[in-house]
Amino acid sequence: MVDMAPLAVITDNRFGDADIEASVLAPAGVELVVAKCRSSAEVAAAGREADALLVNMASVDAAAIESLERCRVIARYGVGLDNIDVEAAARRGIVVANVPGYCDREVAEHALGLLLACARNIPQRDRAMREGSWNVAATGRRVSGTVLGILGFGGTGKALARAALGLGFREILVWSPSISRDRIEAAIGPAAGALGACLRPAALDELLAASDWVSVHLPLKPGTRGIIGPRELALMKGDSTLINISRGAVVDEEALAVALASGKLGGAGLDVFTAEPLPKGSKLRSLPGVVLTDHSAYASRESIAELRRRTAENALGVLRNRGLL
Repeated sequence: MVDMAPLAVITDNRFGDADIEASVLAPAGVELVVAKCRSSAEVAAAGREADALLVNMASVDAAAIESLERCRVIARYGVGLDNIDVEAAARRGIVVANVPGYCDREVAEHALGLLLACARNIPQRDRAMREGSWNVAATGRRVSGTVLGILGFGGTGKALARAALGLGFREILVWSPSISRDRIEAAIGPAAGALGACLRPAALDELLAASDWVSVHLPLKPGTRGIIGPRELALMKGDSTLINISRGAVVDEEALAVALASGKLGGAGLDVFTAEPLPKGSKLRSLPGVVLTDHSAYASRESIAELRRRTAENALGVLRNRGLL
């Protein structure tokens, strides 16, 4: 055992307390400190003597990483690593850990919720009723018998495909850079056939042109940034709906606003945006047929508890592997 207890620093806490993290780290003898970092410089100062960083949204760039004197692990609360310079960490021998899969079901359920809200005009009807209206003229769409397209077949794309099987879609089309029928069957098993659903891989252009609902489940990286742009939106049906619960920059928001305003697209359900919070001047705020949520698809009581526990466990595991415990 070492003389000094290892130090873990939560750079920025979104959860109000650190009880779950402490329940994992304290029994192992790890000291836990909660900071309030809003900048890279504050991360550098708070984490200078830390053995582990637990990071929410704070920027951990190369400059911050160079200031970390003892750090062995940067444990990110979430899947994405956009706010961490992973290459700079690797050069310093610092492990960067994330928490894949913790909210797959929540994100899939949220995507399905946005789809159904758009299909049945639920937000518009709710607003109209609050203003005293009744029997609002707008009619919804029947989901059964339509075609669902899923872009991306990682954890959340798979979870959506499973959740959607019982809704009577005529087809569920799937595209990703590495999609195959074998991969779909391995993930879904015999469930699709048992429910009479046609679930199959499709080329991107085919999926966009054939689908009534397109749900985006792609990570943000150079090959996916702006992958849904003017050309792709033009391929979609005039009454189709785009759902995005992945990353805002995967979709060209300006092109999407133009397509919606011109009636070349039926609607959109969006949980993520290029700039967050969504700017007050965004055209998406005022367009009809658009359902907006506040980057909350991942969140449930269960998913947040799992996220916090697994993030702390990631940090603890590296500290143990490095002989600090």
